[in-house]
Amino acid sequence: MRFKRVLLIFPSFESDVGSSRPSPSLGYIAQTLDDNYITYSILDMMLGYSFSDLKMKINRFKPDLIGITLFTLHHKMVYEQIAKIKFLFPNVKIVVGGPHATIEREKVIKECPSIDFVCVHEGEELIGELCRGDNLSEIKGLVFRENESIIFTGVRPYQTDLNKYSYPKLNKFELNKYASEIVIISSRGCPYKCIYCSVQTVSGKKIRIRDIKNVVDEIEYWYLRGKRVFNFLDDNFTFYEDRVYQFCDEVEKRNFECLIFRVSNGVRADKLNYQLLKRMKEIGFRSISIGVEAGNNKILKILKKGEAIEEIESAIKAACDLELEVSLFFVFGTPGETLEDVEDSIKLALKYPVFKVDFYNLLPFPGTELYKWVNENNAWISNSEELLDKSDKNIRFGSNLFFVTKELPFDVQKQLIKRLLKLMRFVEKRYLINILRKKFGLLSYPLAYLIATPFLEKLYFKNNKIRRIAENVRYSIIK
Repeated sequence: MRFKRVLLIFPSFESDVGSSRPSPSLGYIAQTLDDNYITYSILDMMLGYSFSDLKMKINRFKPDLIGITLFTLHHKMVYEQIAKIKFLFPNVKIVVGGPHATIEREKVIKECPSIDFVCVHEGEELIGELCRGDNLSEIKGLVFRENESIIFTGVRPYQTDLNKYSYPKLNKFELNKYASEIVIISSRGCPYKCIYCSVQTVSGKKIRIRDIKNVVDEIEYWYLRGKRVFNFLDDNFTFYEDRVYQFCDEVEKRNFECLIFRVSNGVRADKLNYQLLKRMKEIGFRSISIGVEAGNNKILKILKKGEAIEEIESAIKAACDLELEVSLFFVFGTPGETLEDVEDSIKLALKYPVFKVDFYNLLPFPGTELYKWVNENNAWISNSEELLDKSDKNIRFGSNLFFVTKELPFDVQKQLIKRLLKLMRFVEKRYLINILRKKFGLLSYPLAYLIATPFLEKLYFKNNKIRRIAENVRYSIIK
């Protein structure tokens, strides 16, 4: 064995949002190590751990390999943490994986010399081969340094049989410190061509699916351990309509009680309809998020969303008619988008009795068509590396702008952010008043205004004990 003791780290960075659930990708890597009888441990620094805690963990666990997740946002902050680790523990090898590692490949190891290996695309098989001691040049999907050269061994084909990977048992995660839900990933990949999205680069253009029995086996595993809330984070959970019906039938067949399902990552509206949503609700789906992005066909076409506003409205209406808890995701700042176009998004956000709406700064991730456009048009508001390192795309948490367009210059977007924040809070208050009125009558008004304050919102996201209490109340009301 090349590596016998592996420490997996989910890094911390400046953010108002804590960690409500274990990282699914880290969960799959950990399970691979478990299945291969490799000793490992985990530290999710988003749970409030400091670098001193990390140093103490390394001293006690004594890993010979450390694996770290790397995202584009805040990647330089993670580089700094990696450099500190390498300085203090020069004999420990460091491997990074995740979206930024996959997109930037050799650039990552050039920018951060303290990194020994970069994992490109999925890492379940790679981590096993790396630990086992296979010849580095024969491990597909690996970037490493050899003498003065940086070697990329070539793209590893995506695993088409996702049932080959054991679902995460989360044995070494501190489950008592997270919110109560369990994350499920039942499929990977995306065939769509949205100009702002890097999912195709990271997970592939073809949708790969797990067998429904395998997915429900995972749910049953956690059900027997007392879990009742499950959140699907697939990029395309409802892509195959028949598969969703099969899932509902299999769940129903096993006679689970009091299950609550969520789909919070955002699904396409053109893959939803009233009958499908009705069936989903029958077996426990309570919350669904829809990736709307824009309020008219002009901007949807520029974004290459591949669906029409009429389909989007039909899906929103169906979900609201069924009294599901509906969240809508919008972006703003699309090249060619005017204030009038944003008004269409605002009108749509207000039209239906949804749970909440989120407006995001359109973020130009490396490797996307949007990133290319921003570079070619010199549209960054400042140094792109610094922006991608220190910003957050969700304006709810004080995001900065990334780029400007001639239609929406800097000052206009800054004013727009203030208005959109007010809109987002208004929608939440309106929804809370409607659902709280059933139990609290006139008290629903002050309660709704209290719950929707920025202070309590941040507390909810950062404190998982409060989050668990809030969600118990939430799900008791929306059943």
